[in-house]
Amino acid sequence: MKPRDITLQSYFERQIERYLSPIDLFIHKQTTAAIFLFIATIIALVLTNSPLSGVLQYVSDLDIGVVFQDSQFILSLKEWINSGLMALFFFLIGLELKREILAGKLRDTRQVMLIIMGAFGGMAVPALLYWLLNPSGPEVHGWAIPMATDTAFAVGVLVLVASRVSFGISIFLVALAIFDDIGAITVIAMFYTDQLHFEPLLKSLIPIFFIIIMNVSGVRRGWIYAVLGVSLWWFIHESGIHGTLAGLLMAIMSPARTRVGKISFVKEIRSILSAFEHNDKPDQTMLETSRQHNLTSDVEEMAKSASTPLQRWQAFLINPVGIFVLPLFALFNAGIVLSSSNISIALSSHVTWGIIAGLVIGKPLGIVLFTFLGLWLKLGKLPEGMQKFELVGAGILAGIGFTMSLFITALSFEGHAEMIDPAKIGILISSILSASLGALWLYMFTRSPSSSYKE
Repeated sequence: MKPRDITLQSYFERQIERYLSPIDLFIHKQTTAAIFLFIATIIALVLTNSPLSGVLQYVSDLDIGVVFQDSQFILSLKEWINSGLMALFFFLIGLELKREILAGKLRDTRQVMLIIMGAFGGMAVPALLYWLLNPSGPEVHGWAIPMATDTAFAVGVLVLVASRVSFGISIFLVALAIFDDIGAITVIAMFYTDQLHFEPLLKSLIPIFFIIIMNVSGVRRGWIYAVLGVSLWWFIHESGIHGTLAGLLMAIMSPARTRVGKISFVKEIRSILSAFEHNDKPDQTMLETSRQHNLTSDVEEMAKSASTPLQRWQAFLINPVGIFVLPLFALFNAGIVLSSSNISIALSSHVTWGIIAGLVIGKPLGIVLFTFLGLWLKLGKLPEGMQKFELVGAGILAGIGFTMSLFITALSFEGHAEMIDPAKIGILISSILSASLGALWLYMFTRSPSSSYKE
């Protein structure tokens, strides 16, 4: 029996280890995503400033959709990416936050409260600074651009100084960025909806109702939730609200319970392993023993039953979103014409300086002030091991708005194309400054090798 116990223990530990600290996995994957995001951004800039810029624009404007008799649903390729694929990004963000609040490193409500306060300050102060520089005219619509944080780039820069910071700063920064993204989606839904259509909005309650029923009933088949999720996205998009909200709603309603408990899982696995040994025929391969093949399938099913759909979907999506969705978004949205005249126009634009002021100054100022206010009022506490000097560094890194800021730019200045390039240049300058200053601050003012980020 001893060898079987070791085999079971090893198998069980691997399964538990896989889901033990998803925020650690998330940080690692976001670092990988940052590399792909950076490469896609460089490609976008090169293509936009080359003779092939027209090709990129042509592909971006290609109409793709479904036509059935008199009904049709057609969007440009860029819209499919920005509204459709980015819904997967927000779905992933929502899953990660839900997992950490329910059973991860954010179970401490006082810790979550402090991060929410920091996130609020990091959204409110940048928006205020932008508004002070752009109080009227079409420029004012860009007030939400400096509110967001690019999780992948911020975490990617943090990894560069990993040996000098505590692990607590990574928890703070990732959670802050996630709350920022949720705040951005809320702002988009509330303030960037030109015309609200109530009929499809009411119809969106139908998939929501069935998703809740499926969850409560214990249905765990991913394809059922996928079908309902697509229909939810469709109705929300048709209502005039940005379709990415559907991703966040799906994450909130995703099943977070296992079908079997740990004790039952161990008993069932032991029973399967015992049957596997009993049916073992050393002179036959797995291909020749259908009974053993069926037992291995039973092990796989039991492993799924002992994990939650929330965990499985998060693990399944983290690579495609980081390696495919975000870089694709950057490829079709990060292109900026870097001509001398374009840069000159941007540097004389209040839009550009409003974004730079909001991200480079407003972000760290808002995060630090509101976080210290929460500490002073004893409303929360910093993650374990995190130092106050690191809080400043995290605030500066949060000024890397890139992906989400570009996302909001497209919505803010729809119909005002002359403001898009100044906004993009402001975002690019702000992201470079925030990344450089944040890394420099953490390198110079923090030394905590004993409580390393890589703990």
